[in-house]
Amino acid sequence: MFAKILAAGLLVLPALAYASDPAKLPVPPQGFDAKNNNIPHGKVELSLSYPTRMYGMRKVTVYTPPGYSTAQKYPVVYLHHGIGGNEVSWVGMGSNEGDAANIMDYLLSKQMAKPMIVVMPDGNVKEASDAFGAFGDVLLKDLIPWIESRYSVATDPESRAIAGLSMGGGQTFNIGFPNTNLFHYIGPYSAAPDTLPPTQTVKDLAAVKQNVKLIYISYGDQDGLITYGQMYHDYFDQNGVTHIWQLEPGQGHTKTVWDRSFYNFAMRIFLNSPSGGGGASGSAGASGSAGASGGGGRSGAGGVGGGGRNGGSGDAGRNGDPGSAGRSGGPGGTTGAGSGGNGSGGSGTGGGSGGTPGSGGSPSASGGAMMASSGGTTGSGGKPAGSGGSASGGSGPSSGSGGSGPSSGSGGSGSPGGSGSDGGCSVAARSPEGGSLLLLGLGLAAASLARSRRRRG
Repeated sequence: MFAKILAAGLLVLPALAYASDPAKLPVPPQGFDAKNNNIPHGKVELSLSYPTRMYGMRKVTVYTPPGYSTAQKYPVVYLHHGIGGNEVSWVGMGSNEGDAANIMDYLLSKQMAKPMIVVMPDGNVKEASDAFGAFGDVLLKDLIPWIESRYSVATDPESRAIAGLSMGGGQTFNIGFPNTNLFHYIGPYSAAPDTLPPTQTVKDLAAVKQNVKLIYISYGDQDGLITYGQMYHDYFDQNGVTHIWQLEPGQGHTKTVWDRSFYNFAMRIFLNSPSGGGGASGSAGASGSAGASGGGGRSGAGGVGGGGRNGGSGDAGRNGDPGSAGRSGGPGGTTGAGSGGNGSGGSGTGGGSGGTPGSGGSPSASGGAMMASSGGTTGSGGKPAGSGGSASGGSGPSSGSGGSGPSSGSGGSGSPGGSGSDGGCSVAARSPEGGSLLLLGLGLAAASLARSRRRRG
């Protein structure tokens, strides 16, 4: 269920986290904010009274989601009305500024939001000299503790959001940003002139970047109050603060903007919260530790007789041992990247002069095959090349299987075998050891020729 929720949230996020251009989120589907009798409804408790320390009893409306249960802990969004509204304005009553309950019912029926409690207080403290400013203290010291004592809510900041329209948008800026230790999601819509500048509300820019998971600022693009949000948008752009800047085309200071804004905000909050209906998603299991590389098995010894043995492949991660004079060149190879299999064995290719088949290179272990290059050519003795080195899956003690490391070794490239030289020497062309043997043979031949000339002379 919550995988769908997360996917829904991510799909509609803007391509850029912060930029000068608006987010251009799509218009919500028709009927998203209307009452729908064909879907489950949350419970709306209208105009509840709660006590305050300084201003007597105050009013708040609370939405709880369908299936609300005290066996779960729910995240909470504190949603504020405009200057002419009160605690019922966000549920289509009084000044009728929004349809939060209908929007939540719709989102939850589509599994597009996490089950949450929506708290809609009367934010106009008429008894105070600063009626709108005084509410911040009431919210933090009176209302939040009351909600947390009365409802089954999570109390961590990851499970708490603040949002609001117009005057409530200004309160959202003014209360949310100085308290990012309490609110990790902040959504001001059409914020009004009560909005304080960011230099007064953003006291700790690093804390905003670290704590706040979503900043959603919205306006109608025809709203005359847009400059109050623009100053935050510009400030966040200049300081690299991730946020959504949503402008609703053709809209002014309207309910349409506020319903769309709450719809877009609600589907993006609490997705990573440990609380909520159904509980947190289970933690992903830790990745298994990569095992040590399995030791590459050496190639099986070649047949006895004139044939050269297979040059032993190096252990996984090293170059193959070069062949010596009269033997086939050492096979190279790289280990395949298997997962959790045995270490790769080397599979040598024969080819010494007159050789019998090698008793078998080790088979490829299940973690990945080591492919060996072919060894030397036929020596000048004229005997046919040995038929084997490339014996796959040879058994017996001479076929070295890869060590059974917990995961496959990631071996380096072995040096491929080169062409054989005259006199039955088949040496690895790139091998320092093979090169030395070639020089030694040439030196001995030169000395023999010199002695023969002295005898003749």
